[in-house]
Amino acid sequence: MPKHAISAGVALAFCATPVLADLTAPQVWADWQRGYGALGSTVSAASETYEDGTLTLTDIVATATLGEVDTISTYSGLTLVEQPDGSVRIEIPARLDITSATTVMNTEQTQTLALETTGWDAVVREDGAGRVYDISAATLAYVFDGMTGGSGNEGEDVTGRMTLSNMATTYTNVASGDVLATDQTLSADGAVITAASPDAGFEMTYTLDAIASVFAGTIDLAATPVTPTLSSMGLLLSGDATHEGSTLAVTAASDSGPVSINGTSGGGRIGIDISEDTLGYTLGSTDAQMTLTLSAFPVPLNLTMSELSTGLALPLGVSDEPKPYALSLAWRDVAIDDAIWGMFDPTGQLPRDPATILLNVSGTALMKADIFGGDPAAMAAMNGAPGELRTLDLTQLNIALAGAMLQGNGMLEFPTPGPVPQPVGTLNLSLDGGLALADKLVALGFLPAEQVAFAKGMAGVVARPVGEDQLESEIVFTPDGGITANGLPLQ
Repeated sequence: MPKHAISAGVALAFCATPVLADLTAPQVWADWQRGYGALGSTVSAASETYEDGTLTLTDIVATATLGEVDTISTYSGLTLVEQPDGSVRIEIPARLDITSATTVMNTEQTQTLALETTGWDAVVREDGAGRVYDISAATLAYVFDGMTGGSGNEGEDVTGRMTLSNMATTYTNVASGDVLATDQTLSADGAVITAASPDAGFEMTYTLDAIASVFAGTIDLAATPVTPTLSSMGLLLSGDATHEGSTLAVTAASDSGPVSINGTSGGGRIGIDISEDTLGYTLGSTDAQMTLTLSAFPVPLNLTMSELSTGLALPLGVSDEPKPYALSLAWRDVAIDDAIWGMFDPTGQLPRDPATILLNVSGTALMKADIFGGDPAAMAAMNGAPGELRTLDLTQLNIALAGAMLQGNGMLEFPTPGPVPQPVGTLNLSLDGGLALADKLVALGFLPAEQVAFAKGMAGVVARPVGEDQLESEIVFTPDGGITANGLPLQ
């Protein structure tokens, strides 16, 4: 399901500003229109009928622009009903039809969706200087069909459904001048996501248990950018969504036969952080198990790990001053079963301890292009990188595999820009058990003895021994372009 369709639907409940008296249905509708306008978009209805405290909206059209990407979403309609207690109830049909048309580089793709609900209840009310949206549903499902138009979709239409059970969410919005502050909490007993493409032989079922999320942010209501991008919208947002367990089942066709993936996790998290300078996300799971079955492989591939997480923060917009970036990886206690080990190491020469990869990198970069500007043509036509590295801080490198461990840290600066930036700074590396691992790989026939002998000779040049099968190296990059290893010039 396209993100623009979800965000367009959520935005109808997201944007609100306070009023001085009991709410009226036209005021709530005006709030939504102002909120869309602040993001450089619009929302309107083909007909608006207001009578006896009820505003009926039909054929609602929401437009959204992100750089050179335009999306038009049409909703069949809804009703805003004023209540005796001064609140306004949002009533939607049991099936709300949605059609979204997205144009990218003069190519349009259209997708038909539906929002299906049971036990829907949605009320917006005043609370001091703010507005509070309380929304719940016994079930809430987005149903989508394959896209039409564009290219490359023929014969591979994907249909799917995302269903939340016992969903409850609360938005609290408070406007102060031209700044709208909002926070949102959501909970659901679970979610089921299904997708299928019969022509491609693809089916997927993904379930999540005990979902909870908390998000908070602000919108600059005075921003109204002519050509909105993430860096010009005046949108700041941070928060995360968690679950307490998941299952995954995927089947697909391949040239060599069917492929299946089955997995579980003990919990997981998705985090989002949109600041003035960066767009960041984190994605992680704990206690993961996965089985991959291939027709061309004799046994299933079983994999377990205690943690799998990835984090990324990229600079937003273009600036004369460097902006921060970051990357983190954590793959802890990755293990495969003995059946797989036995296929390439039947005599047990390699230690079968679980592997771990940890990486944390941060720094700054001077951005010459807006990578989130929503202009695919401009990005495709770009010569060179969209930015220039200015600093790089390696705070953690830890790779533990088959009895060997590589660790590292250091900090580099890049004072001279160019296609290949010249670093200045120091990297510290250490290797424990690497030579023994190399010898075992030679014994198993995975590496030629000559290559390992050459690598050991080079290790004696760039590293110093500090213990039995323990090596350390301090790599220094000097301002004049030189490189030294433990004081020995390499360049």
